[in-house]
Amino acid sequence: MAAGLAFAQSGLMGGTDGIHQINSKTLGKYRFSLGTGGNVTIDPWALTRGGVFYDDGVEQHLQDFKISATGNFYIGFGLADNIDVAVALPINYDRSYAEDYLEATGNIRPGDIDLFMKVSAPFLAEDNILGLAMQLHMMLPTGSKEIGLRPRHAWMLKDKGYTNPYTADEVVVGAHAIMTLDFTKRDVPLRFNLEGGFMYANLGSNTVVYSTGLNWFMTDWIIPFVEFSGEFRVEGDKYPIDVFEDPMTLTPGIRLHTPFGVDIAGGFDLSVRSMRNFGRSKSTEMRGTEDYTITYKDEKGYVKTYGYVPAATYAFTGLLTWYFGGAEKAPERECPQGLPPQDTVAKTDTLFKVDTLVHVDTLVKVDTVEKTESFVKVLPMSDTDEDGVSDDLDKCPDSPKGITVDTTGCPRDFDVDGVPDYQDMCPNTLPNIGVDSTGCAKDEDRDGVADDNDKCPATGKGIPVDTTGCPMDTDKDGVPDYQDKCPNTLRGVKIDKKGCPVNKREDLERLKKGINFKSGSTVLTKPSFKTLDDIVSLLNKFPEVNLEIQGHTDNVGEEEYNMNLSQGRAQSAVDYLIRKGIPVERLRAKGFGPTKPIADNKKKAGRAKNRRVELVPFYNDEQ
Repeated sequence: MAAGLAFAQSGLMGGTDGIHQINSKTLGKYRFSLGTGGNVTIDPWALTRGGVFYDDGVEQHLQDFKISATGNFYIGFGLADNIDVAVALPINYDRSYAEDYLEATGNIRPGDIDLFMKVSAPFLAEDNILGLAMQLHMMLPTGSKEIGLRPRHAWMLKDKGYTNPYTADEVVVGAHAIMTLDFTKRDVPLRFNLEGGFMYANLGSNTVVYSTGLNWFMTDWIIPFVEFSGEFRVEGDKYPIDVFEDPMTLTPGIRLHTPFGVDIAGGFDLSVRSMRNFGRSKSTEMRGTEDYTITYKDEKGYVKTYGYVPAATYAFTGLLTWYFGGAEKAPERECPQGLPPQDTVAKTDTLFKVDTLVHVDTLVKVDTVEKTESFVKVLPMSDTDEDGVSDDLDKCPDSPKGITVDTTGCPRDFDVDGVPDYQDMCPNTLPNIGVDSTGCAKDEDRDGVADDNDKCPATGKGIPVDTTGCPMDTDKDGVPDYQDKCPNTLRGVKIDKKGCPVNKREDLERLKKGINFKSGSTVLTKPSFKTLDDIVSLLNKFPEVNLEIQGHTDNVGEEEYNMNLSQGRAQSAVDYLIRKGIPVERLRAKGFGPTKPIADNKKKAGRAKNRRVELVPFYNDEQ
């Protein structure tokens, strides 16, 4: 979940503790890892929100105690001591039955193939408790599009268009930074790992992934652990509505490290989202569904819609890994702290002189680390600014006390922007980006887009902009949103200076007012048919246009009732258009209930405005 990502990584590159967490260690040159991992849940809420889904607009309820599973097979290989590559094939399985409905799904299907490369930091000594690594990640769109209920990753979720539970349906790439604190190198039986990364999806949601864990080396082969892992979407400047809407998983478990190169791990995944609904209330579980609706077409051609569930509520998870081949990296704790192995100590029977730090006055003979037959005098080093670099090597001998310096003794500038780290408020600025005196990217109009990337550098204050720094134009009609009186105009429609269609029959804002329903019902009124026929003509005239029909209610009555009513009304309008010959893939229905009011529900006039239908166009290039 995170799990899904972590399962694909588990055991892969010699650098895994526990199950979901990743450490910075690599396999070693020409060494292999081979194995499998996965999770199993019997909780149907791991499939759809509240166990409810809609099959072509008909509400269905999943039965309890059916299996949902995720796993994979993987192989990793050490290209060098600090470089590993790996590949994994995920396998997915969702099985549940609905009331008065044939089997919803129940076949094994492949997911997206995962490719990895991990590079550990070569400049850190073996006895250093700190380990660092970078991991590159690519997922290829090889997963099944015809089956499944639970999306396996957050980046598969699309704001517009269909979501396939087993595939992102595109290439997804990412990078992960990994840090390990290995206290076993100081004779403390603990190891801590922290990993964070970003997955980029062009069509789906860009996603931050993370995992962390603490491992207790109780014995050489018994290692209890506890982990926390997850994913959260980043959609523009938007973050999830609350922390429970994306996967967050707590996993306690135990790992067995055998002397035969085989590791076995087992654990129990507890989704953090379970904390908001201990009583397993259906109405509580269904809340928020409108913002994360999944739509997909199954192998029988049925269109399924349901509320997104971020992770299995409860799951049993496991891992089996076999390490073999090559030359395993040298043990990390063979020698006493601070002393090298004896076979690396130089032996000499002659006179030698070192002109830098060490001066030998007489003949020296070294047989072991402890035995010497001479006198060695160490000459003192001068370090005026006390930065750890001697004055004879220090290019900045007056560095402020306490700051981090590089090997030349000058203040470190990690992003090489000309502003040293101790003064840099933005220490990770991208290369070749102009910065101000604080080290942050210049942004004269303060729209959140750096001047070097801003195609509209003089945007007015408070105006929403796109990634290029120019005013947002949702319907791409040439009139920016902050000036557009008709922000949902169809592409190709002739407009006036206000952004509204010149031909009123092409005005979606006017047409939506003609769609009405009988009181408390999903049945369309007869006058609505003429409006819908006009919409049919409009869709036929512009075949590249797709249409989302959104239903909204006021806040009177039960929320669950209003949610179902708004969804049913939107679906009724969609069904009418389908019967008139509009292909199903050009349409979608979403019911938002009372969650998105445009007026005050405390007033009668406000409630009337909130009981509405919205017509929102979308296009194939947006999915």
